[in-house]
Amino acid sequence: MDIDLSQPAPRVRTLEEAQSLIDALWALAQTQARQIEALNQRIAKLEERLATNSRNSSTPPSADPHRPKAKRSPTGKKRGAQPGHAGKARTLLPPDQVTQAHDCQPAPCPGCGAAVKITGLIARHQVIDLPPMAPVVTEYRLFAGACRGCGRMVDAALPPGVSHRMTGPRLLAVIGTLGGVYHLSKRQTQGVLADLFGIDLSVGAISEGESEIGHALDGIVAEAHAHVQAAAVVHADETGHKQCGARHWMWLVATQCVAVFLIAATRSAQAARTALGTTFAGILVSDRYNAYAWVDAQHRQLCWAHLMRDFTKIAERSGASGRIGDELIAATQRMFACWHRVRDGTLRREAFGIQMPFLQHRIQTLLREGAACRHAETARTCRNILNLRCALWTFLTTPGVEPTNNHAERTLRRFVIWRKISFGTQSPRGSRYVERIMTVAGSCRLQGRNVLCILTRAIQAHWGHGTAPSLVPA
Repeated sequence: MDIDLSQPAPRVRTLEEAQSLIDALWALAQTQARQIEALNQRIAKLEERLATNSRNSSTPPSADPHRPKAKRSPTGKKRGAQPGHAGKARTLLPPDQVTQAHDCQPAPCPGCGAAVKITGLIARHQVIDLPPMAPVVTEYRLFAGACRGCGRMVDAALPPGVSHRMTGPRLLAVIGTLGGVYHLSKRQTQGVLADLFGIDLSVGAISEGESEIGHALDGIVAEAHAHVQAAAVVHADETGHKQCGARHWMWLVATQCVAVFLIAATRSAQAARTALGTTFAGILVSDRYNAYAWVDAQHRQLCWAHLMRDFTKIAERSGASGRIGDELIAATQRMFACWHRVRDGTLRREAFGIQMPFLQHRIQTLLREGAACRHAETARTCRNILNLRCALWTFLTTPGVEPTNNHAERTLRRFVIWRKISFGTQSPRGSRYVERIMTVAGSCRLQGRNVLCILTRAIQAHWGHGTAPSLVPA
């Protein structure tokens, strides 16, 4: 029986008609129930997408919806230092670092006017200033002459270590430092050189200078890359980049002391192999991104900060998913609390090892429960994590491995800042330069070394004067 709900309710005269009407209504109710269930699932997915933020996904905090901060209750304290706080003052430089010293003699006695006899030094006051900054211009005059024997014309050549470019190694190093460390654009760099040093360079000359810096860094960056690929523990991460307006990816592979940046056209497993090396045999610390799946799970450590976001996503769902997510978050927080005490030295590793088996069992039990959950997304996430269960606990047994990939994310952050205030790169040459200058800047920052000195020495060595520096710690 077909039912038209736009018409009045049908009248039945026999039991057969009544049963037929019941069957038709039951079929209609089943159809509508399935449609309602499908619509509810769609609404839940859309609401979940709307609720996506940096707490429950890999979305950066800068992409979170703007919400006004809650007003703080007044504390009653005045601004600035509080009464009774430990004071801090600048430490004076030692005498061997003082350029000039002036002895200040006391004036005649204000009481009687007699001269004052010096009894001792009461204070030292240092003033730090900059000398007038002017460029050093060296002119090389090349002569030509005729051989006294055969009359052949012979031209003079530039001395070894002198480039045919108009910019010297230290000036090029300053250009690289301003852009690579302080994220200045080429036009801003042009302005700084003019204002501080009185050097007038075109934007094109600065671009050509960056190209020369990139060539000078080829060798030391290749050495750093080989060092990272052979390291026992490597952190890896990737983020978006634009080259000529097209989508590219910046990959980072880093140890605790060396960071190597590479720009690739894809975010694929092949790009990951190029970054890590096809024969990579160390421990990889990363998120669950599938491009790293070719690395054996026993040689991986998943980032628990990313897992916590996955658990938060699960906890925000209703029903069994929400309960499982809440319990996973609680267990993970306990694990982090213990790990932070181990890292700070307030909990011995032996005691940590005693506590962890219970947490391991609890987390894996919850993941298995989530994998059997009726919510498809929850089940899929938990199954995927369980498939990598060997990579959850590597930090417990391998020294030097941390449970998060925060090291890579912090290191990559400097590139992200540069990307946000630039237009990306406009050519493969520009991308190679960004790779190299970011590698030098990132590695020097991890090691506490001076970028300007490293760049100067690298450029001098590239021009045949001196030996190239190394980004690999001795």
